[in-house]
Amino acid sequence: MSETKVLDFPRYAHVEGHTDICYSEDGRYLITCGQDGDIRIWDGIEDSDPIEKCVGSEVFAIHQIGDMLYVGNDHHTLEIYTFPSAELTDTLTRFTASVCCLDSSKNGQLIAAGGCDSTIQVVDKDTKSIMNFNSHKSPILSVKLDPLSEFLVSSSCDGSVKIWSIENKSVIKEWTSVIPVSNAFQHSKIKCTPAWDPKDGNLLAIPFGKEIKLFQRSLWRELFSLQDYRLSDQEITVMSWSNCGRYIAAGTNTGYVFVWNVSSKVIVLHAECKERYSIRSLAWCPKDGAHTLAYCDDHGQLGLVENVCSDDDFYKDADETNNIESNILMTDDESNDNVISLEKIKNESGFGSQNGVKVYNNDDDDDDDSILSSKYVPQAVIPTVNLQNPFQPCSTPIHLQRRFMIFNDVGYVRQTNTDEENVIDVDFHDNTIHHAFRIKNILEHTMAALCQEALVLGCESQDTTPSKLVCVLLNAWDGKREWSVDLPLGDDICGLAVTADWIAVATSLRFLRLFTLSGVQREILSIPGPIVAINALRNRLVVVHHCGTPIPEEQSLRYCVYKIDNKVEAIYSGYVPLAPKSTLRWVGFSDYGSLGILDSVGTLQLLFKTYWSPICYVDNSWKDSTNHYFVIGISEARQDIRCILCKGSYYPSTTPHPFLNEITWQIPLCDVTQEKGELEEKFWRYRSAVSILPEEDGLKYDKELKTMFLKLFALACKSGHDMRALELCKLIKCVQSLNLALKYSVRCGNSSLSDKISEIIENETIAVNELEPVYSTIFGDSSSSNNTNAHASQKSQDLFSENYSTNNVNDNYEEPSSILTTIKKKKDIEQMNESYDVDRAFNPFKKKSEGQKTFSISNLTPTGQETESMSSNLKKRKSDLNDSTECTDSANKTKKPKGVSKLSSFMFKK
Repeated sequence: MSETKVLDFPRYAHVEGHTDICYSEDGRYLITCGQDGDIRIWDGIEDSDPIEKCVGSEVFAIHQIGDMLYVGNDHHTLEIYTFPSAELTDTLTRFTASVCCLDSSKNGQLIAAGGCDSTIQVVDKDTKSIMNFNSHKSPILSVKLDPLSEFLVSSSCDGSVKIWSIENKSVIKEWTSVIPVSNAFQHSKIKCTPAWDPKDGNLLAIPFGKEIKLFQRSLWRELFSLQDYRLSDQEITVMSWSNCGRYIAAGTNTGYVFVWNVSSKVIVLHAECKERYSIRSLAWCPKDGAHTLAYCDDHGQLGLVENVCSDDDFYKDADETNNIESNILMTDDESNDNVISLEKIKNESGFGSQNGVKVYNNDDDDDDDSILSSKYVPQAVIPTVNLQNPFQPCSTPIHLQRRFMIFNDVGYVRQTNTDEENVIDVDFHDNTIHHAFRIKNILEHTMAALCQEALVLGCESQDTTPSKLVCVLLNAWDGKREWSVDLPLGDDICGLAVTADWIAVATSLRFLRLFTLSGVQREILSIPGPIVAINALRNRLVVVHHCGTPIPEEQSLRYCVYKIDNKVEAIYSGYVPLAPKSTLRWVGFSDYGSLGILDSVGTLQLLFKTYWSPICYVDNSWKDSTNHYFVIGISEARQDIRCILCKGSYYPSTTPHPFLNEITWQIPLCDVTQEKGELEEKFWRYRSAVSILPEEDGLKYDKELKTMFLKLFALACKSGHDMRALELCKLIKCVQSLNLALKYSVRCGNSSLSDKISEIIENETIAVNELEPVYSTIFGDSSSSNNTNAHASQKSQDLFSENYSTNNVNDNYEEPSSILTTIKKKKDIEQMNESYDVDRAFNPFKKKSEGQKTFSISNLTPTGQETESMSSNLKKRKSDLNDSTECTDSANKTKKPKGVSKLSSFMFKK
């Protein structure tokens, strides 16, 4: 089993997107094509001036044989170019959509092409006769002719792999659900390129997700498969069979290359690409003994894997040893099939060779005559862990010729590194801060940090030249605009951050060096792990570093936030929550200083005081899965994300100038497309804003929060979910909103829900009242304590006792706790007034006043108005009682006249 080999950095070949590659027939040239519409012919990977030809807007496939180069592009044609001059000579055939894959027979007579219109054409290059194969339902991903020109194998975006008879033009074998279904060639993440044994075509290899299955020709039965435990969390995107027929190479969606020895089924190479981008194409060098593999990834980069089979010498020797022993055990007379083979019995019983490697007893190690020594026993391989490399937030990759060294809210720093010039351009979003300027990049700076006060540049060490830090002051009052400092040898800059008061420099020796803006060196902090990224805002600095050894394909990262003023203080720290099998893509602060992260999956998370919470799936904001957002910053005041839309890429291009977009937060709750999920998402988003923002900034969200609560409450009541409505009331602490919810439930006639909401309101009121004595005890407020005691004494008074007075009634209704309590007390007052009516005279023919109208729920008024009306009614009733008493006294003084009617006597009766 082979250890992991780390490959060199690939070189730029084409723009980001699908890129195809092939070797020339003699193995001298590398030929590539990409989404920029160009084909390039490289005389080796170090060729700085390749032959370049623009053949369309997009080029999907190339194939070279003889002195011809076949090109499939978006012109819907299969074009023929001369090689290597790349001059157009003819059009071989036409499709109704782009031509996306090509292949030829061994003698070059037949040319097979697949198109995005789901059709396959096989063309005779001499007679121009065309054979059509129509059975796929989606764009064709790959086509391959077998060496005998009898069969054709194809894969499609519909997820199927089919074998065709060229003579009958019919499907003779089909596998379904081999790869995920997609709707376009560019959107298919797995290309699935089946291949025939180049020698005689007796074997057909097809990638099935995490393994490669090999089938027997004509019978199409599975013989064996090629696997590896490291493929458990990866998908094979593309594969290629070497010209010698001995090796099969495969590329994965996470940037790894696997090479198997077909006969022994053993891994002879496991290579890791530096950038870890998905592999889109593989090609073996056709030179004898070259053992070189070329690849292109989905970011348009070209790379080489050299000495592919260097680790296979052991297995070659082991195979030869097995053959020697087999010959010793089998004589010439025993060569027929009827004779029992000892070696065959060992293999079938499990005591023979394993994966092509002979296993021996330990006693044989000391035998000098042993044919196989102990050095051939494969060593156990410990899974390697790939730690994320350090990066600068808000910057684009270093390998790009034109890139942003930093793009933030202040401005941007653009680097141009071509053969013609190597310069750094600095520009600002607000020209009043500073004018734009240009710097010659003599020191080969690769990192930058920018604020309104300074520009900071950093470069790595080169040979004997140490790593250097350069600071350009934008508003220096003493005339000294620039200073620089060299780092100690062996210590390279891997991260920069700058604010209005200090500069932070992260180094490869796990140090965090602090400087003032004028160049005074400050504290040096030790970081307990390799630094991944740093960023700063005002007096806050965040450092993300590796912590411990993660499991394979995972990252174990930890963050620490420092407060830097006159002294340095670590205020909080913790682990970085990343999605499974993802890496850190961005880290920074919001406008209110909350820490935020973005992982490679596109999950943007924010630290809410003591816990992390996702606030948006950034890449899902755009329907096209190939487009991504480049995050610049987060705003909690507006609840939006400032970012740049990158079409078909993860990073913005320098030309044309990118524009900032603002996308709204969308918390990834369930069923956000439905009314309930949409209201819940807004409710929790507004609630988080109220809990974080200052009171004056959170007033708008507080109003929206109450509105969302009432809408959710009404929706729950309408759907009959009373328990859900009650739980919503428990989530909100606003008595005003609870009173409105109570009023709504009363109008709906839901008495049980009304009672429970009333209990919640009373509990909230009691909790508030219990806090008042505590406040008075702490701050010595005796008046509040007296008022509370008075209020309590009024509550305990009996309404029907002899000592009861109307003044107490008015006092009890100054601050009602809820609508329901008001209704109960109003009924008690009406009963009390009836007892007054018994003792006083009244006119039965007198119309009722407005204050005596029948009470109903629909006539509910706000608490304050209702209290005032009740108080006025009581005063009026009291005055009427006094008037009637005066009338009675005057009647007693005078004699009752004769002939008084019964009605009059009743009126004057006490």
